[in-house]
Amino acid sequence: MDTALALVRHGQTDWNLAGRLQGRTDIELNDTGRHQARSLGRFLKGRGWDLLLASPLARAQETAALIAEQLGAETGPAVHPLIERSFGPLEGRIMAEVSDLEAAEVQHELETHRQILDRALPALLQLVQEHEGRRIMIVSHGATMRVIRDALAGGKQAQGVDNGEVIDIDLERLEEIAADTDPVRL
Repeated sequence: MDTALALVRHGQTDWNLAGRLQGRTDIELNDTGRHQARSLGRFLKGRGWDLLLASPLARAQETAALIAEQLGAETGPAVHPLIERSFGPLEGRIMAEVSDLEAAEVQHELETHRQILDRALPALLQLVQEHEGRRIMIVSHGATMRVIRDALAGGKQAQGVDNGEVIDIDLERLEEIAADTDPVRL
């Protein structure tokens, strides 16, 4: 079997529902998020996913466990480099209430796209090497996944990443952008 890698965004939380920036604040899934995870697991059944990993945050860990339960798949240790982007002082704030001026004033306190890629890309490549021949799904977070997806696509995409959305990773493209000295031109 060929190695495959996909990212999936965790299920919904109450903060997602309210439009709050979660970042690294450890918010649990709500009932809708649990339902999304179980439904995704049933949808993915029979597609060969055999290893579920997740960021260390509770919402990602629970999503991975619920998907794995539906698939009868193995779970593994937390993948810390796939944690959500740090939004610093904006965490817990409702996104629509943060003005452009306020966001600009705290920009230096937010994790950059470059920093996200510097932690995430080597981790993804290492997981592929460590689990060669396996079909690996990693439960991660919206902002982190957007940055990875946009780098793989070669530019910023208009849409966000929905709760429960799966992004298949082109492993050849992953190796290309990981070798690029400046894959972030967003």
